[in-house]
Amino acid sequence: MLHRVLITIAVLFGFLILVPIVNAQGGPDKYPEGVDPTDVYRIARHLYCDVCAGVPLSDCPSTQCQVWREEIGQLLADGYTEDEIRQHFADRYGEQVSGVPLNRNDQLLVFLLPLGISLLAIGFIGWRIYLWRESNTKRALEVARSAGTRPEFNRPVPDNVDPTYLERVLADVEALRR
Repeated sequence: MLHRVLITIAVLFGFLILVPIVNAQGGPDKYPEGVDPTDVYRIARHLYCDVCAGVPLSDCPSTQCQVWREEIGQLLADGYTEDEIRQHFADRYGEQVSGVPLNRNDQLLVFLLPLGISLLAIGFIGWRIYLWRESNTKRALEVARSAGTRPEFNRPVPDNVDPTYLERVLADVEALRR
């Protein structure tokens, strides 16, 4: 009997501890008259909570983020644009809340660096393909020289090389060169 009473008290105590945690999450967001919640969430999706380690404001359940979403709603009601709201939050809380560097030089670095790396990778792959094709061409010409099917090649033809096949290979090589 005492065991059941202790378990009941422990469960009730656990619920009492959870009540402040649930209340800390706050209720639904309150926006000014005429502000569409989808507009607020569209902007909040691109702003990040500095308390919750980079969680988007649109997904963050904390009271701080709720206040920020309500502030976005108030700024929308005051006629601010999306860029002005982002700048407002960056000025008040730092660039890290915007998720995108607001400094022009940092923006160039963030957007041009991946583009530059991609172009270098494409150039490297193209160069390797060029070298591969050149080596195949050289091998085909060496076979043609050794087969002796053309007068400009000075090597003798091995007995096991079919001259018609070799002519087709040489024609393909010439077509690739054009």
